[in-house]
Amino acid sequence: MIKVLFESSIFLHQEIGGISKYITCLNENLNKKNIHSTIYSPLTINNYLNKKKRSNIFFLRFKKIPKFFRKIFFIINNLLTFLYIKFYKPDLIHFSYYNVALLNYINTPYVLTVYDLIHEKLDLRQNQFKKKKLIENAKHIICISEQTKKDLLKYYKVNQKKVSVIHLGIKNFKKIKKKEKKKKFILYVGDRGRYKNFFNLISAFNKSKFLKKNFQIICFGGGQFKKEEIKIFEKFKILKKITYKTGNDELLDKTYREASLFVSISLLEGFGLTPLEAVNLGCPVVCSNIEVFRETLKNSCIFVDPKKIKDIKNGMERVLKSAIIQKKLVSRGKMRVKQFTWQKCAQSTSKIYNEILK
Repeated sequence: MIKVLFESSIFLHQEIGGISKYITCLNENLNKKNIHSTIYSPLTINNYLNKKKRSNIFFLRFKKIPKFFRKIFFIINNLLTFLYIKFYKPDLIHFSYYNVALLNYINTPYVLTVYDLIHEKLDLRQNQFKKKKLIENAKHIICISEQTKKDLLKYYKVNQKKVSVIHLGIKNFKKIKKKEKKKKFILYVGDRGRYKNFFNLISAFNKSKFLKKNFQIICFGGGQFKKEEIKIFEKFKILKKITYKTGNDELLDKTYREASLFVSISLLEGFGLTPLEAVNLGCPVVCSNIEVFRETLKNSCIFVDPKKIKDIKNGMERVLKSAIIQKKLVSRGKMRVKQFTWQKCAQSTSKIYNEILK
């Protein structure tokens, strides 16, 4: 049986989030595929790790890393991980994130998952994450979308033969006896900064008398509203129409089910898990017409130009004014998400492990 160790730096970066969800779900499903995989994260702030599962090993969970201790926490985790590698002797290491520091002390072959090339596209400095060395020395690289693969080959000199595309999975829900009653709100999930284009969503909402009269906006996660955001809400006189909410995955799932509409008008994404989660839970979706969303969502949402406020406004109004369109989008969404399962993700990943170790 192949022994795989997941490098754990993402579990000190994320309390909850798409990448840590991917690693925990992949790990869980690999253990059903005759792969002995383990997540080893001695110190963590992550809520997905569960002590009841033998394949998740951690000693201390913190709500957040104490001030001035960030670097120390990562050094401790890397040191203990290095010792665990000596003890566990994995056949492969699967890097959860860009932990170059650990790379300097191991000679075990490794797989790297690349989620997006947004920093490269925006030409942002990456002093914290130096990807080049990790990418060049990886035995194999997994990209989570065709778009990410295309971007990777554009920005880095990588042999195309050692790059594979494996889509993420979506949680498989059993039929729910009691359906949540739809409420009059538009849902936005996650980070609101920079390329997420949140200001254009707010501007589009503000331009619509129909939306302001009939709907609220709920922002789930992404941190409390900043002073600059509150000033904009006040300027538009919509402060009472926008609410911040946070919680665990169960509460998020419930919020998806209750929402009248989910909106994501991001300018850049590596995959876009939240729109698929929304359609999976019966929530109609309006999305930006970027290439990766067209790849993952196909015809299960209404696409809008994220740079045109009028187009965003019209897209939201079109869905919310028509029960027929809502029903059609939900039906198409249910069919589309069948393509994205964690079982399929684990199966494809285990094939790569086996190929490397032939």
